[in-house]
Amino acid sequence: MSLSPETTPVLEKKKNIKWLQRLKEESWEAELLVSAIAIFGTFQLFGLIEWATNKYIDLLPVEQYFYGYMIVFLGLLAISILVSMFVIHFILRAYWIGLVGLNSVFPDYSVEDSVYSKIYTEKILSILPKQEDTIQKVDELCSVIFSSAFTILLIYSYMSLFLSIYLLIYNLLLDYVPSYILLIPLFIISVLLVLQMIFSVIGNVKKYKSNVWVQTWMFKLVKLTSMVTYGPLYRNLLQVSMVFGSNFKKKKSLVYLVLSFFASGIFLSMIKIQDTNIPHLIFPKDHDVNLMYLSYYSDQNPDESFLLTPQIQSDIIEGETVKLFIPVFHHERNYQDATCGEYEKDDSWSNQEERTKSRKFYLDCYNKYHKVTLNGQSLNVGFLKKNHAVSEQFGIVGFVDKEFLQKGENTLIVTKTLGDVKEFTWTIPFYYQSGSVVNTFN
Repeated sequence: MSLSPETTPVLEKKKNIKWLQRLKEESWEAELLVSAIAIFGTFQLFGLIEWATNKYIDLLPVEQYFYGYMIVFLGLLAISILVSMFVIHFILRAYWIGLVGLNSVFPDYSVEDSVYSKIYTEKILSILPKQEDTIQKVDELCSVIFSSAFTILLIYSYMSLFLSIYLLIYNLLLDYVPSYILLIPLFIISVLLVLQMIFSVIGNVKKYKSNVWVQTWMFKLVKLTSMVTYGPLYRNLLQVSMVFGSNFKKKKSLVYLVLSFFASGIFLSMIKIQDTNIPHLIFPKDHDVNLMYLSYYSDQNPDESFLLTPQIQSDIIEGETVKLFIPVFHHERNYQDATCGEYEKDDSWSNQEERTKSRKFYLDCYNKYHKVTLNGQSLNVGFLKKNHAVSEQFGIVGFVDKEFLQKGENTLIVTKTLGDVKEFTWTIPFYYQSGSVVNTFN
């Protein structure tokens, strides 16, 4: 006998509810596995932030370093929050498994079978939560962590991609379109964000919660701003935020837990930022003339993946020459016209002649805006172009013969002048002693 059409949807709904409930009850296994993988994966993302930072230092004009700083620092913060969430999730879920296992053996506290006195046991139990309550709360915490973590990941991934593409387009069109026109999209987004914050504050004041005009405009601004800032993911991200917002009064502790992750993420990011070149994007380091930085010497910094400073082979020179490498960043092309003039191509030249003259022009240009002094005396160093063997960065290399060196302490000063925008100066102290051992770097 077949079921009537009226009862079929009801049974289907009940079936779906049972399936969803079973999935909720068994999801801890997948959560624990994904959490362990996520911890490993998110720690690797710190390397991605370091790579992105070095790319921004290399490619962005100095005036735009602040924008690169905002992108990579927010990325570092997002990854730090993710790491905090996944580590805490793994600990909580492992604790939850232990509680469930313990509860299966000892479903409740026992006064009669306690190893302690009845009075002491009852007093201790009066301040302890029920096992079932603890299991339920820990399970809720673990489930909330996952949704929050991946929401943060989606938000940052889209925003970093959007801002990176925007910076690329901005620099490509800057020579053809006035900068104020290119900044219009950024201005519009900023205005929308400010208006959204204003209406969000006003709209949540008790006086205006029943005001149709205020609430309608708050909805329109939130929707429009979310579409612009979150792109095609805006519905999914709004869904997660509304789940938290609409259940805030019922589950305040869960919302406060998520906020605590932000605090722990900020703390971790403050620690990890010291291992990157991110500070260079906002505060290019003024090097202490009396400090021997490890980055100055190849033999003391053999694994450096990205050089910010010039480099010689060692702090003790025993050979015939000092080998000096100076990194040349891609963004320096933006300032070369002020020092070297604009390269002009002659149509009568062959392709080979054009390449030869172009290479010589830029090499001469590098010599013009890089100055080297040794012990207070200006040196005319003949530089050649070379990629660094370790960091693979493009740069120029020159040699200082021993006849210019004095026995004992020497000071080499390198100055890089980028038009009227920025001048970088590095003071490299080293000790010279004559000898037969030559210590060079690749």
